[in-house]
Amino acid sequence: MKARFRNTLALARLEVGRSIWSTMRRRLSERMEAVATASRILVEQYRTVIASERAVAERSDQSEPARGPAHDVSLSVVHYRGGREELDLGLEYARSADPLDRVVGADVLAQLGWNDGEFLDESVEALIALLDDPDPSVVERAAFGLGHWADERAVSSLVRLAGHESPQMRLGIVFGLTCQEAPDAIGTLIRMSADPDRDVRSWATFGLGTQVETDTPELRAALYLRLSDGDSETRGEALVGLARRRDPRVVLALLQEWELHNDIGILSIEAAETMGDPALLTHLETFLATMDWSDGCDRFREGLLRAIAACRGEGLSCPQPGR
Repeated sequence: MKARFRNTLALARLEVGRSIWSTMRRRLSERMEAVATASRILVEQYRTVIASERAVAERSDQSEPARGPAHDVSLSVVHYRGGREELDLGLEYARSADPLDRVVGADVLAQLGWNDGEFLDESVEALIALLDDPDPSVVERAAFGLGHWADERAVSSLVRLAGHESPQMRLGIVFGLTCQEAPDAIGTLIRMSADPDRDVRSWATFGLGTQVETDTPELRAALYLRLSDGDSETRGEALVGLARRRDPRVVLALLQEWELHNDIGILSIEAAETMGDPALLTHLETFLATMDWSDGCDRFREGLLRAIAACRGEGLSCPQPGR
């Protein structure tokens, strides 16, 4: 899911990205338009998938059902249509006495109209109301849904749930607060960046580092603490976040990251590209010369080449907060 939110592409690549996205969106629209099945039937099919996943999870004693590739097939069409009929369906399910229906309702309302804003108020108000639901799974899905809308009206309701005992619930809260610049949201993400759960911690670090423009000593301190995290992805998110803010400590932190850990993460390469510091050049060129590229890794290699160019002064660095 993070790749869908990451916005640290270099300025020189933006026009190409817009062209690719335009083509992808057109093809996706054509595929969605080809679906003739009524939205109510699609939602019913979606509910059947959710019920099946839950039954499997209960039999295997999992706390949360796994969400497979079939999970989003029907709702993506419903979200694409995003009209009054689809809104009414989402509200109908969200107001059901059955908690599984309410989960489905939250998922329908989460991305109605692909965030074109036509039914923003109705969707956000219904999702905020679901945060008071007695069923934790409904609250979790409502929190995730609010993350898609990124509406500041949800901040206070999300913040009060940040200390929930369930890691999955806390992950939903972090997602719901991602992209929110309100001080309460930033403060909560700072606290949750030290969460004992790896996923919660990583997502909170990602939210602070990449998804907001806020730049305060407290936020930087939270990111800096994560440079010593035991999880490589969390460390990478912290590096990227500090690099976007041109924190001078990043260069030494990158050198230490590469010396102490055998796996070279793509996020550290992204941070190096953003910094564009010649002190990083020797390590980057060594990676390029010694890594085995026989198994592909095109994205990593392209990122590495961009980082080398930036450190040689030949490339454009990524946009920074407030610029």
